[in-house]
Amino acid sequence: MNLKKLFFLSLLIIFFSSPAAAADSVRDELKALKTRIEQLEKKLSEQDTKIEKQGTVITEHDSSLKEFEDIKHVVSGLEISLGATSVVQGTVGNDDNGGHDDTDATYSVDLEITSKIGENGTALLYLEGGEGSGLDEEIENFNGYNADATGDDADLQISEIWYEHSFKEGKVVATFGKMDATRWFDANEVANDETSQFLADVFVNNIAVEFPDYAYGSRMTISPNEMFDISLGALDSDSDFEDIFDDSFLIAELGIKPKILCRQGNYRIYGWRNSNDEFNFDDPSETGRRDAGYGFGISMDQVITDAITAFARFGWQNDVYAVEYAGSLGFQVAGSLWGRDEDMFGLAYARSEIGEDYRDSLRADGMRTAPAEQSIEAYYSFKVNDHISLSPDIQYAKDMAGRGSVDSIFIYGLRAQLDF
Repeated sequence: MNLKKLFFLSLLIIFFSSPAAAADSVRDELKALKTRIEQLEKKLSEQDTKIEKQGTVITEHDSSLKEFEDIKHVVSGLEISLGATSVVQGTVGNDDNGGHDDTDATYSVDLEITSKIGENGTALLYLEGGEGSGLDEEIENFNGYNADATGDDADLQISEIWYEHSFKEGKVVATFGKMDATRWFDANEVANDETSQFLADVFVNNIAVEFPDYAYGSRMTISPNEMFDISLGALDSDSDFEDIFDDSFLIAELGIKPKILCRQGNYRIYGWRNSNDEFNFDDPSETGRRDAGYGFGISMDQVITDAITAFARFGWQNDVYAVEYAGSLGFQVAGSLWGRDEDMFGLAYARSEIGEDYRDSLRADGMRTAPAEQSIEAYYSFKVNDHISLSPDIQYAKDMAGRGSVDSIFIYGLRAQLDF
C-alpha cells in the first residue's frame, strides 16, 4: 500500500471514529457567532437611538436659530432712543409776591422707537412719563420756566404713534396718526429742545401759537428743491379724539434754507388757525365761542461762525389769548472755543406782550398791569461722558403774567440728562 492510500485511510478512520465531537464543535461555534451577532445588533440599536436624539437636538437648535435670526432681523430694523431728564429749580425774590422761595424737582423719561417699513415708510412710537409740576405752581406766569415738567402724573403714556411715507424720491412726505405738531412746525436748531438747550417754554416753542397737545392728525411736507419746503398740518385742536373734525388746528409753513456767506440758515414763516372755544376776557361767564384763534409766526436760526449760531422767534395771535405778541432772540456757543467740543453755552431774551383785553380784565379786578412779561435765560451744558450731561441754568423773570405789582425773581437750576 502506498503512502497516499494510507493517508486517506487514516482520515476516514478519524472522521468515522468521532462524529459527536465534531458536531459539538460546530454547535459551539454557531452559538458564539449568534451571541456576537446579538451584541452587534444591540450596539447598532443604541447607536440608532443616539443618532435619533442628536437629530432631535439639531432640529431644535435649527428652530431656535431661526427664531433668533427672526428676532435679530426685527430688532435690527428698529432704532431705539432712551433718555431721562431731571431738573431741580429754586427761586430767589419770590417771598414778596405772596408766595415763598422754594426748591422743586421734576423728572421725565422718554422712549422713542422707530422702524423702517418697506423702502419709503417709517413708523414711530414715542412713550413718555414723569413727575413734578416744577415752579409753575409757585409762580403765575406765561413764559414757563421748566418745559420738561410733566405734572404730578407719573404714568408712562403713548404720546405719539404715527406712520410716515415718502413719495417722489423724498420730495413729498406725509404723516398721519397721533402726533406733536411742534416736531415739524416752528422748529429751531438752537432753541427747540428742553432736555439739552434752553429750559424755558418761551425758548422751546413760540408761546404765541395755540398748538394742540399730542393730537390726532396729519401733515405733509413738499420739498421741490434744497432751498425751499412747504409744510401743511391739520390736527384735532382739543386732543381728545372726540368729534375730531368739529374743532381743528390748521397750520401752513414755508421753510427757506439759504447759505449766507457759506453759513447755513433756516427761516420759517407760518400761519395758523385754531377753531376751539376760547376764554372770553370781557365776560368770563360766557361759555360760547367768542372767536377762533389765529395768528402767524417766524422762527429762524443762522450759523454765524463755526462755533456760534444765533436764533430769533416772533409770533402774533388775535386777542382771544392773554399774550398777543411774543418775541425771543439769543445764541449758542460751542465749547470748541475753549477746548470742550461737546459743551455748549446759551443765552437768550424773551418778551411776551400782553393783549389789551386781558389787561383790561386785570384792571377790572383792581390789579396793576405791565405791558409784557420778560425773561432772560443762560445755561451751560457740560458733557460728562457719552451718556451724561449736566447743565447749570439761571433765569430772570420780570412782570410775570403781566402783573406790574409782582417783584422780579431769579430762578436757579440744575438739569441732568441721561441718554442711551
